[in-house]
Formats: sequence, structure tokens, C-alpha cells
Amino acid sequence: MLVLLLQNVSKLGNKNEIKNVNDGYAKNFLFPKKLAIKATPELMKKAEIEKAVEEKAKKEKADNAIKLAKEIEGKRFIIKANAGEEGQLFESISAKKIAEKVVQNGFDISEKQIIIKEPIKKLGDFKVNIKFDQGKEATINVVIDKE
Repeated sequence: MLVLLLQNVSKLGNKNEIKNVNDGYAKNFLFPKKLAIKATPELMKKAEIEKAVEEKAKKEKADNAIKLAKEIEGKRFIIKANAGEEGQLFESISAKKIAEKVVQNGFDISEKQIIIKEPIKKLGDFKVNIKFDQGKEATINVVIDKE
């Protein structure tokens, strides 16, 4: 039986794909859990259109990530922090603080994209990686200065 998947189903396929499955699997598992519906010619056309739109949006998102990674690569961001006489910070610099500084400078990233190898607990220059979609990464310079 041909079915149109309404959601991603592990080991079967992704949303909006047409799959040929056993009748029992469709009637006893996919249909009751609303994971799929029986494929009709009209639904198949609609699914193809939706799939094309999703692919285009996915490609656009990947292109934007690559563009943003190129723009941000090597940029320098200065963060002011309270520090003691020997340069020890009173609080460590978190990914959240770095993300806030990057966003303030006009780059659209989230805290989850920031990769810090070890906590920043002293004044100085640090290399920080930012992860983007499609496995793309960029390295920025974060400078921690005394307030």
C-alpha cells in the first residue's frame, strides 16, 4: 500500500515522502498513530510541492549559515569584566555572555552555537568557535578587558 508520511518515521522515511508498506503495518501502526495516510494522486502532487518548498528553505538556511560564517570569521569582540590585580576574573565568561556580545554587533547566533574549549577565567585574548548548520564553523577572537 502506498502511504504519505505525515511525520518522520525512523527506519521508514521522512515527512512528505511516499512509501510502499505492508497493509497491516499501515492499518495497525501508521494510520492509528497518525504517522501516515493513504496516498492518492492529489496528495502525491501536494506532497511533491511541499517537499520542494522544504528543500528550498533548507538550502536557503544552509546558504545563510555559510554566508554568516564567512562574515564572522576572524572578527574581534571585546568584553569588559571585573578582575583582580593579577588578571583573575571575579566570574567566568560564559557562552551566553559571548553570544550576547556577538548579537549586539549584528550577528544572529545563539548561545548553543558557541563552543568554548575551557571556561574563560582571566583577562586576555581567546579563540572561540561558533558552529553553524551543515557542519560549518567559524573562529572569532574574544578579548577580555578589565572594566
